[in-house]
Amino acid sequence: MKNKNIYNIIITIIAIVLLAIVIFLIINNRKSLITEEEALDIALRNVNTTRENITMTSTNKDHSDNKYKFEFFDNNYEYDIEIDMTSGRVIKIEKDVRKGVNIENDTSDNQITLEEAKEVALSYLNLDNSEVTFTKNKLDLENGILIYELELFTTDMEYEIDINAYNKEIIRVEKDNKNNYNIDNNSKNYIGSDKAKDIALNHSGISDNVIWKRTEFDFENNIPIYEVEFYCNNMEYNYEINAINGNIIKYEIDRDY
Repeated sequence: MKNKNIYNIIITIIAIVLLAIVIFLIINNRKSLITEEEALDIALRNVNTTRENITMTSTNKDHSDNKYKFEFFDNNYEYDIEIDMTSGRVIKIEKDVRKGVNIENDTSDNQITLEEAKEVALSYLNLDNSEVTFTKNKLDLENGILIYELELFTTDMEYEIDINAYNKEIIRVEKDNKNNYNIDNNSKNYIGSDKAKDIALNHSGISDNVIWKRTEFDFENNIPIYEVEFYCNNMEYNYEINAINGNIIKYEIDRDY
């Protein structure tokens, strides 16, 4: 009986100690988080506006992903911004022209070149050209604004950024964290789009009458791939090819009606 009481006392002490440790960790973790007000200040600084100039539409604490989410608008734009709760790092910024608002292009200067748009993007992201690989460069008209749509990545991040093609204004920025991507992102390691097209053709057994639709670089499940699409003799061919080793990940062949 005495031994049983000692055993129960030991179990109780262990339980109390473990509970104290858990409470300590929870309190300590909460202390390390930035406040919602601090996160909002970071968000506003990143889009060069103030609380007086915005109307808040949504504030959300996403504890599962450890981030604050803010949605607000000013006279011209709507913003969707995510801030890391611990570090204050900006995870995502979306800036879209409000419906019904017509933002005129500043045509006082000539349209900027693609290289100038890239320089604007790199300057905004505080990155050097040697640190990034551009995967998409597109000139498009959106909400009456001529913009450059750029996609680029570094070792651990992917970015999408839209830039006004006349006044160099940043229209939209999206950031995706690639910290769980464990393959060297150095572009020299990639087989290249031409090699990817050759691999797709060799696999399909086609050599003539090929109509190319697109060849794009992308990430899928954190794996760098080339998406290759072409037509031949009323058939449509779609390939996903590993950009590192050239392995065919997936392919589809459909009749082009």
